[in-house]
Amino acid sequence: MFKRMVLAVMAVSFASVLYAEKLTEGFEDKAVLKKWEIEGDVTIAETQFHGGKSSLSVPAGSTAAFRFSKENKFGTVTIWVYESLVNKGKKPGKNWAGPYFGLINSDDDKAVELVAWREKSKSGSLNYRCVFTGENQWYNVWSSGIARKAGWNKFTFNFPDEKTLGVNFNDASEDTTFPTKKEFFNKGANGIVFGGGDNLKAENETFFYDDVEIDLKEAVKEAPKEEPKK
Repeated sequence: MFKRMVLAVMAVSFASVLYAEKLTEGFEDKAVLKKWEIEGDVTIAETQFHGGKSSLSVPAGSTAAFRFSKENKFGTVTIWVYESLVNKGKKPGKNWAGPYFGLINSDDDKAVELVAWREKSKSGSLNYRCVFTGENQWYNVWSSGIARKAGWNKFTFNFPDEKTLGVNFNDASEDTTFPTKKEFFNKGANGIVFGGGDNLKAENETFFYDDVEIDLKEAVKEAPKEEPKK
């Protein structure tokens, strides 16, 4: 009788364990781009790097996406981002969508941080903006409250469940949340995406990406049920 009770307790304990999958990428090998969906002039660059000796360069007119799963999953993604900040506060007098980076799902919808101006903006692009896409269109652009900062900065996208989507900047005490319309992106993600945006005359922002960490939550694995002994 005691033996059967011990086995039952062990089964419950194993069933409650959450298994995780962790992936990292530092862009030290040019062959890594064979695993990415590439459009435009995406390269491994040695002119900037956070760790190692190289990083990923995604210039204007280019995009790069890495699918870490066929199905959407939940978890966290950390990306180190370098930007030149050459256009901060400038007012081009027209709508302009610049570089962006963040999550992509199996429907090719995105949840990203974006550098963008609006024609009637009085302050220029001082902060990053939170943006969703759906059906190949951009939906609403909110200021994320994350002030743009030159050099290397750490962004962590947290999406632990269908009700939560936040971005942490440089290990802040709290996440900045995507404020509304999470229905555009509440199924989890199956990849990360970087875009160079539109070229703003000759003054295009220069962005590099490095030291990506992808930490995925897996479904709880149930232990085999213990058959009662007769």
